[in-house]
Amino acid sequence: MTVQPTDVGLRQAHSNAQAGSVGSWQQQQQQQGQLARPRRKVQGISCCVHGLAKAGKSSLGDSGPVPRLIVDIEGTAFWTPSRKIEWNPMTEPVPRADGSWDSCLVIAKEARVIQQVYKVLASGAHPFNSACVDSITEFQQRIIDERVGWGKVGRDDWGVLLRQVSWATRQWRDLITHPTKPLWTLTFVAGTHWDERLSKWRPLVQGQVGNFLPYYVDILGHLGAFPDQSRHLLIGPHPSYETGERVGGRLPYSLPIGYPGRDGYTMESMLAQVLAGRY
Repeated sequence: MTVQPTDVGLRQAHSNAQAGSVGSWQQQQQQQGQLARPRRKVQGISCCVHGLAKAGKSSLGDSGPVPRLIVDIEGTAFWTPSRKIEWNPMTEPVPRADGSWDSCLVIAKEARVIQQVYKVLASGAHPFNSACVDSITEFQQRIIDERVGWGKVGRDDWGVLLRQVSWATRQWRDLITHPTKPLWTLTFVAGTHWDERLSKWRPLVQGQVGNFLPYYVDILGHLGAFPDQSRHLLIGPHPSYETGERVGGRLPYSLPIGYPGRDGYTMESMLAQVLAGRY
């Protein structure tokens, strides 16, 4: 069956393009000051890193431009290789970046703490250049715990969960385009699981959130640890892994990850290469 175009606007757009009138219209509007040129010349990157336990996801998340903010929901970030301070956003003022620390650690055992951290970042009144939510898997569990406790998760609960996690993820992701104090890198850490239906390793989140999460970030990568102690982040398309990127091919599909004593990519060096516009 052949579907014929019926939208008048679409047909008109094609007609205008063929006649060369689209470009002249844009020129006229720019001359009249009705089309604003983009103010931002560069933009940071958002990333979701999923992988098996102990693959090095938290360490990669703790490698963005300093000063960094680490929202530690799992209690795993203490051992990552960086100079740290701790901050309680519920009772303490925002720490000052005095050069004595690289990463600011927030222990977030309740969803309200995560929301308070977001409010500070959204205000723009903070020193942080990058942030990591570790992990989105545990964040979802915290919301479930607070909503139903030991009870059974019902159908309505799953709908609320989808909305809350989706909304929060997009809120955090949008901090890279904050009008006054944008983050340069925003990293979500997640576990991974084998999806029987798709025959792929995918980020470990329950319900329909898992279908939306890959669309929210610029880079979706799977981090693997190997017997030779190397770690590699796969971001290119693969039949067995949910991965991908939308940074215009500025990064290789497989990235060796740096760690103390081993050269490789960090979140900061990935950002630098993307901004340089080359690979």
